Amino acid sequence: MRAQKGEVDETEAVESRLNEALLSSQTRLRIAELISRRPRTLRELARLTRLSVPGVLRHIEAMSKAGLINEKRVEMRTLPARKLYSLKGIKVVDFSVGDLTILKVTTDKPMVVQNVSDPESLAMEVFVGRRRIKEKARRLARAVDELLVNEEMLAKRIDDLHLTDEERLVLLTTFTEETADEAERVLVRIQGMREARRSIDEALAKARRNVGK
Repeated sequence: MRAQKGEVDETEAVESRLNEALLSSQTRLRIAELISRRPRTLRELARLTRLSVPGVLRHIEAMSKAGLINEKRVEMRTLPARKLYSLKGIKVVDFSVGDLTILKVTTDKPMVVQNVSDPESLAMEVFVGRRRIKEKARRLARAVDELLVNEEMLAKRIDDLHLTDEERLVLLTTFTEETADEAERVLVRIQGMREARRSIDEALAKARRNVGK
């Protein structure tokens, strides 16, 4: 079913609010991830983000203007009344490692929640699930670092083969696309190369000859 124009406009409006109020700030993204897990107070958010309470409040207000914040005043039996903040309309999960960003932002959708007789077991499943994802994220970060090193070595090795600029472009395209056919399509459709397949074969042949020179 194709989306109606009104639905498309609303989706674009939601994405625009997210980009402006949330994704443009690492601090607001951190706050969103924290209050996506459970409601929190300004003081708790200040401690976790190492900001002042007024600093956290400024970010909360920016997110509130975009319609992303639920604010609730709760009465405590042994503590003074306070406000709790949570996300409205979206969920944020962030498993970023170092400079690798692993982020998922989803809109809340109605779901059927089964009765849970043992919340402790369910909480343990959540804890174990998060721990597994964090470990996978760390392995992924290491794999990405290795990939970046290999890509840099590949580019340097191609530079050492005494090729023309066109031959270098052809080789880099050939070695970085998933298949030779895809590389040929890129060279033809995007680069405007007429005889891409022959150019690929010639560049490969010259590279093989120049290896070790």
